[in-house]
Amino acid sequence: MIKSVSSNSSVFLLPEEKIVLQTNPLWIFLAVPLIGIFFFFLLYGFVACPHIGIIIHSLQGFCYAASLFLLFFLSAILYLDWKFNRLYLTNMRLIKERGIIGKRFMAIGLNKIQDITCSFGILGRIFGFGNLIIESAGTYGRMVFEGLPKPKRIKWEIEKAGSILSSG
Repeated sequence: MIKSVSSNSSVFLLPEEKIVLQTNPLWIFLAVPLIGIFFFFLLYGFVACPHIGIIIHSLQGFCYAASLFLLFFLSAILYLDWKFNRLYLTNMRLIKERGIIGKRFMAIGLNKIQDITCSFGILGRIFGFGNLIIESAGTYGRMVFEGLPKPKRIKWEIEKAGSILSSG
């Protein structure tokens, strides 16, 4: 029997498998690029489009419309990329989901995990995010999760779920 996590999820669970934790990268990894894109297009709208209007008046409106369309399009792509970059911890496996249209799933059984490394930069220590590197003896051997909120807690949850699996 295969069941989905929720109606909007594309992760399928094994029999008797339950989700312990689900997370995306920290919201700051979405907010900072969105703010950068917004300010770029704001500057573009105040500098480039008026100059185009001086040269060819009929193109000024097109310039504003095209830049607004690009702003929304790039913002949607950034949001969807952030939304569909997920880590699932179940009572049996660790699953990484990535992709907007084409999906890539990687899974490591908790009993196959050999090492879990948690790393922080200076901004990560300030804002509470970091990277998690999971190593196993499997084909891929390594999973890297960047920008996870509270990675030490996630590392602890993985270790706890792995110890429960090995003792049970």
